[in-house]
Amino acid sequence: MKEHFCKELRTLLNTLCAQAAQVEQLIRRAEEASESGNKAAADAIIAGDSVIDTEEIRIEEEGLKILALYQPVATDLRTVIAYLKINTALERMADFGVHIAERAEALASAPTGESIDFSRMSALARQMLRQAMEVLRNNDTVLAHKVLRQDDEVDRLHSGVLDLVRRELSLHPDSAAYYLACSGVSRDLERIADLASDICLHIIYLCTGNIVRHRSSH
Repeated sequence: MKEHFCKELRTLLNTLCAQAAQVEQLIRRAEEASESGNKAAADAIIAGDSVIDTEEIRIEEEGLKILALYQPVATDLRTVIAYLKINTALERMADFGVHIAERAEALASAPTGESIDFSRMSALARQMLRQAMEVLRNNDTVLAHKVLRQDDEVDRLHSGVLDLVRRELSLHPDSAAYYLACSGVSRDLERIADLASDICLHIIYLCTGNIVRHRSSH
C-alpha cells in the first residue's frame, strides 16, 4: 500500500511541476503581449487560461482521490494537503497573468509622462515561481528562504511603481488609462510573487514543522 501511495504522490508532484511550467509560460506571454500591445496575442492568452483551469480541477480530483483511497496521516497527509494548496496557488497565478494580458491595449498607448519599465519586477516574479517549484521538488528550505527574501524586493519595486503612478497621474491626467493599467500590472506581479512565497512557506512547514506565515521577517 505504501509503495502505491508513494508512486501516486510522485505522479501528483510531476503533474504539479508541469502545471507550473504552463503557468510560467502564460505569464511570460502575457508580459510580452502587454509590452507590445498585441491585442490578438492577449486574447489568445485569455482564452487559453481555460486549459490551466481544467488541469487545476483534475489535479484537485487526483489529490482528493489519494486522500480517500490511502487515508494518509501525519507527514503524508500534510504533503497531500500542501500539494492541493500549491495547485490552487498556481491557478491563481495564471489568473493574474490573464489580468496582465487584459491590460495590453491600455499599456500600448504612449503616455505623455514617464513610461514604466516592469522588466526587473516581472523577471523576479517568474524566477520566484521557477525557484518555488525547485523548492517543492527538492524540499530545499535554503532556497525557500532565498525566495522569501526576493519577495521583499518585489514589494519594494511595487511600492516604487505606485509612487510613480500617483505622481504621473497628477501631472498627466490625460494618460490616466496607461498609468492605471500600470498600477494593475504591478499589483498582479506582486501577487504572483506572493503566491510563489506561499508555495515556499508550505514546503518549509512540511520539512521543519515551523509555521512562518504572517511573520514580519523571513
